Amino acid sequence: MANDITLSDELINNLYGVICQHDESAKQNMIVALQYFSAVSGYMLGDYPGSTDERDELIDQLAAFTKNVSADRAKSQQEQPAQQEAPAAAGRSEATDDPAVGIWKPE
Repeated sequence: MANDITLSDELINNLYGVICQHDESAKQNMIVALQYFSAVSGYMLGDYPGSTDERDELIDQLAAFTKNVSADRAKSQQEQPAQQEAPAAAGRSEATDDPAVGIWKPE
């Protein structure tokens, strides 16, 4: 992606908290919360100034980026002892020549 991003427990918890304030069912159902996160991305992508083809390509790239972040988070959770609560996967996106593509780097 064009800019480096940094995820933190605080950021994730704040975003999740806003969603739960909006819809209480997101507290009991993780899928509902994930649908909100995805819907927000889709809503914002609807305002993307590029062509439909560019927007579709960006959606595919963001889906792949999401998959990489998810895999990294899952791996970090498996490496943690079961009794410990694991923090959110720390990492950042490094810019590439294509402003719509980033490389996820765990920290």
